[in-house]
Amino acid sequence: MITPSIAGIFFLVFANPVFAQQNWNPRDSIRMALQNKPSYTISFDSRNSYVSGDPIRVFGIRGGLDYKKIALFIGYYGSKPFEEKENNVIQRYTFNYLSATGEYKLYSSYRTNLTSFAQCGMGLNTIKQPNQTKQRQFFAPIEFGITGNLRFLRYFGIGAGLGTRIALFKGGRKFSGPIYTFGLTLFTSTLFKDIKVKSGE
Repeated sequence: MITPSIAGIFFLVFANPVFAQQNWNPRDSIRMALQNKPSYTISFDSRNSYVSGDPIRVFGIRGGLDYKKIALFIGYYGSKPFEEKENNVIQRYTFNYLSATGEYKLYSSYRTNLTSFAQCGMGLNTIKQPNQTKQRQFFAPIEFGITGNLRFLRYFGIGAGLGTRIALFKGGRKFSGPIYTFGLTLFTSTLFKDIKVKSGE
């Protein structure tokens, strides 16, 4: 399975600078970060997961405020439909939810960064029966984990992350499981900054 290997690579890349920092106090750094003027950001978000042992994809869009050390987002997410057999009946599940996310940069430089995140949300699980009837159930997903990026070009890099999802209430019992990400990263803040400089703003 690819996920442990990704985690090992990012641990070797980032562990040294992160744990070398002295007198690390998250409360003080958050308070200082909130004194900065935030920048506005909007982005697409996606992650991979496993539900009942089967792979699924979750896609979303989010926007919020970036204070450099911390970032706060509001987003909307939805899963691709997946099927599961229960009591000899195949049911089709879809999860859609609103979420609030907080990110804290553990380490950041031009080339690399390591970020922890926590997300909580609320939404609906839609169950579609073979006779086309639909049942909707409320659920509240909580996610937390860690992500990292390694820049190899000015605007592009690779990113990976690991975490877990706990879906509360009856409607979320099929949605709890591990989450992971791996793919190409576009550094939009650097891109927008260069565009503003070239446009003379």
